[in-house]
Amino acid sequence: MKTGFARLLRLGESRERLARPAESGTARSARWRPGLEILRIGALLLILALGLSLSGVLQRIDHLVFDLGQRLQPVVPPQGVVIVAIDSHSLDRLGAWPWPRATDARLVDAVCRAGAAAVGLDIAFTEAGSDAAGNAALAQSLQACGKVALPVVLDSLRSGGQIVEGLPIPQLAAAAAGLGRIGVQLDGDGVARSVYLWEGVGAPVWPLMAQTLLTIAHQPVRGSAPRPAQSAVPSHPYALAAADQRRLRFVGPSGTVPRLSASAVLDGVVPPGALRSQVVLIGATAAGLGDFLATPVTTQGAPMPGVEVLANTLIALRDGTLIHVAAPVWSLLITALLALAPLLWLPRLMPLGGLIASVAWGLVLVGSAAALPLLTGWWVAPGGALVAALSAYPLWGWRRLEAARRHLDGELRQLRRTVRESPEGDAPAKHKRLSFERRILEVQAAQQRLRDLQTRRDDALAFISHDVRAPLAGAVQLLQSGKMDVAARDRLLTQLRRALNLSQGFLDLSRAQSLEPSALVEIELGAVLHQAADFAYDEALAQGVRFVREIPDDPIWVRGDFDALERLTTNLLRNAVQHSPAGSKVILGATLAPHTVRFWVRDQGPGLTPEQSARLFQRFSRAHEGPGTPLSGSTGLGLYYVRLVAEKHGGAAGVTSRPGEGAMFWAELPRQA
Repeated sequence: MKTGFARLLRLGESRERLARPAESGTARSARWRPGLEILRIGALLLILALGLSLSGVLQRIDHLVFDLGQRLQPVVPPQGVVIVAIDSHSLDRLGAWPWPRATDARLVDAVCRAGAAAVGLDIAFTEAGSDAAGNAALAQSLQACGKVALPVVLDSLRSGGQIVEGLPIPQLAAAAAGLGRIGVQLDGDGVARSVYLWEGVGAPVWPLMAQTLLTIAHQPVRGSAPRPAQSAVPSHPYALAAADQRRLRFVGPSGTVPRLSASAVLDGVVPPGALRSQVVLIGATAAGLGDFLATPVTTQGAPMPGVEVLANTLIALRDGTLIHVAAPVWSLLITALLALAPLLWLPRLMPLGGLIASVAWGLVLVGSAAALPLLTGWWVAPGGALVAALSAYPLWGWRRLEAARRHLDGELRQLRRTVRESPEGDAPAKHKRLSFERRILEVQAAQQRLRDLQTRRDDALAFISHDVRAPLAGAVQLLQSGKMDVAARDRLLTQLRRALNLSQGFLDLSRAQSLEPSALVEIELGAVLHQAADFAYDEALAQGVRFVREIPDDPIWVRGDFDALERLTTNLLRNAVQHSPAGSKVILGATLAPHTVRFWVRDQGPGLTPEQSARLFQRFSRAHEGPGTPLSGSTGLGLYYVRLVAEKHGGAAGVTSRPGEGAMFWAELPRQA
């Protein structure tokens, strides 16, 4: 059986083994390898970003970021485009919609006389009706103006969903300066964000009406594309064919493009020159007329009239601000690079710094993706990269926690083995049932015990180097001197007895420290007290001290270790005898409480000061040590042993004393019912 003294001496070697553990195959495989972890997390981020991007589930995020950029751009009222609005005031003034074709003709005449550079009618004239004279008048006005473009409407029949081209009636189409397609592309959320430059049934033959108007007005068309060859866009003869999709950059929310009421234009009350050299769009803005669309700049539930969407398309074509959508290959490549970017800083930063950097990176991604179309005219869907940015820190933290958990398990096994925490040794399966926080607490507790052991070792070595070495060195000198008279033999016996007492003290401490609650049994405390008094009787008799016992006759049952409690009581009795004058008495007694028992030893010695009482139960502390005070053969471990054994039994120990009034040392233990 290893003694506490031996364990203390081996503690230094155990700490060195703990600091330099042997690297087994399992330990090598469990090490934190940053390079390998970077590859693992990088693969996970790529799978996450690219997989979600290809699946299309992130379109809502992409739309939100795009709309954010549209709303944050400064609103500057455009020049060169005016809407002549068929508004509620015009309906009150000219009558309910639809107006007679003759009224439409008068409106076209008024706009052309005002000097418009081109006129676009956002009104579908796909049916002749019964007003032949009105059709003739409108055709004459179109031909006389020579600057009017009419719309081509691509729509589906109600039965079967077949796409048809809604052309103006031949009489009006022949008189118009050009034809162009109106309409925008609605995304899955019902918001108009993009247009196709060319569309048609069977082949993309129709340009945007905005392009037609710019051509009529002899204004540059920027960002457009030539009509694609029919073979370049394979399509069913009766299906919609489209080419060259662009996203719109809106100049602002509804109402940003200047408007004039149609009734004001007909009555000639508009400011002079208001329409001169302007591209004029005539369309409905009154509620219940025409089409109203949700757009990225729609605010407070105010959709945008179709004629104003047409105006924004025209302005974007004229100014070259239509937004290109990156090809899927390039978009995926950019997404992959952005998804891996967090791995540039996460391995180098502490957790808080990594969190701040990750949040900042997510904000940079959102801001950059929102601003990119406005600055460069290109749109790259940021959803995949943004999800990767938000996932990089949790994934990296998860891998760090896994590495920390493996490290904690290894440390816990080493520490448990070093401090002999469990009698059955290391049991790795137990670690798996512990939470991460519990593992940290276990390691902290084991490390604290290890530090305590180191402190005990240092104290023990310092004590042994002085107190044990001195009597042994004295004994060796006596033996070497060869003078072995009676006095010399007495001195030798005293030195050896002191060394023996020190060794016995360490052995007792070792046994007390190894006491486990499971090893305690039910014993009768009165028998322990009486037997301890019997053992100390001879020493008391030699000192001229009388024992008085005040122990109840009824059994006192406690759970404990008989030998340890006997040694505790003996230490208290011997301590009292050593500090009691001849002719005095030492009282050993016990006091019962409902759930505890307190047994005590009272002497008639010199008593203790509060400072002495405070340090009395510490290791290597003596009751009356101080300058000029003899050691009196005490090891300084007896009262420390008393406190340790009492605490191992779930109790406590203490002293009550005043200088000159003696001292009462006590120990309190839980009672058995």
